[in-house]
Amino acid sequence: MIKMRSHRLATKAYRCVARRKGEPNEEAYSRLAHSFPSMILLNGLAQATGFLLAKGKDEHNALLADLNEVLRAAKATASENGGELHREIIKANLSQTMRLTRQALEAGAWIKRYAQGLLEDEEGRSAGAGDE
Repeated sequence: MIKMRSHRLATKAYRCVARRKGEPNEEAYSRLAHSFPSMILLNGLAQATGFLLAKGKDEHNALLADLNEVLRAAKATASENGGELHREIIKANLSQTMRLTRQALEAGAWIKRYAQGLLEDEEGRSAGAGDE
């Protein structure tokens, strides 16, 4: 059966986020995943991935790794890791940057949705509970 690109994105994003359940930085990862699509829109993809890379905390590294995995599943990149993905982004020409940005926004949205549904905040609620 042929899978649509969005189905591959959703499937891979689900697996990536589900893997984060129970990790010590689960809440921080969830908050970061929630804001990441906005970060791309406000600052651009290169700055958003550069921020994750520069911070270097576990949750930042995890989100960048998950973004890379989801984009690989969509065949948007062949990068082996988040650092390589960032280098690909900053070396891209305008049309490549636009394509990567569009695909990263879609991947980020799937990661955000699953983080809201699967991960909990410090009170044990779903991260998306109470969001409009």
